[in-house]
Amino acid sequence: MKKNLTPEKNVGNTANLIIFLGILYTSLSIASLVGCHYLSSRGYGITSVTIGCTIVALGYGTRYGSDRSLYAATFIFGALALYFAYTFFISHTVSPLLRSGLCIWACSRFVRTIPEMKRVKETGSSPDKESRYKSFFIKEG
Repeated sequence: MKKNLTPEKNVGNTANLIIFLGILYTSLSIASLVGCHYLSSRGYGITSVTIGCTIVALGYGTRYGSDRSLYAATFIFGALALYFAYTFFISHTVSPLLRSGLCIWACSRFVRTIPEMKRVKETGSSPDKESRYKSFFIKEG
């Protein structure tokens, strides 16, 4: 994370990351259900849709200041990292290893955000809900 960002901005960026990863996981899972056999053979399915939607909800919970949502997202990504590592040792293919690495990276980012979430809660402020793309897509007045 960048050192010049406020805790509110860092927590907001982490919430955006959680939301993005949840949307990515959900969209890949829906694509596997619709008929992409390559994705369905990689383990995506109806359970993955549920997990992805849960991750999106936890991202929005984090965005609106819930530290429990951040803890839950950290736990889910840690569990997914362990699951994908186990899948790698069973199947010996690269895909689960890459997915495990992504989950470990995300989990470490979430763990680094936990103290900043505590600072945000102590000051009584809320995470930054702004998006860097908002001004591009929404032209105000």
